[in-house]
Amino acid sequence: FFFLLPHAHPFLFTVGMDYKGQQLSETLFYYTIISFGGVGWIYGYINKSFLYTFYFWLVGLLISIVLCVPSWPMYNRNPVKWLPKHVLTGGDSKETASQGKKE
Repeated sequence: FFFLLPHAHPFLFTVGMDYKGQQLSETLFYYTIISFGGVGWIYGYINKSFLYTFYFWLVGLLISIVLCVPSWPMYNRNPVKWLPKHVLTGGDSKETASQGKKE
């Protein structure tokens, strides 16, 4: 599996998830796990086997990992706009800080 990583799509390695995307990813993960676990519990109860419940939960976990762990473009629809970098001009930063003080 790890030998395929250098050939993977570039969005898998970028940090491109905004705050609303994080919330969407968490909500999607939560509902996927709960729904597959619930359906698996009912199916396992009918068939009297906990193994079916575990299989359903495992499939839900794998689907949610594929949907939620990579930084898909749908998670970066509201990017954070940062302030521009403030550059100090003229001299050492200690000198400019001490000039601003009133004596």
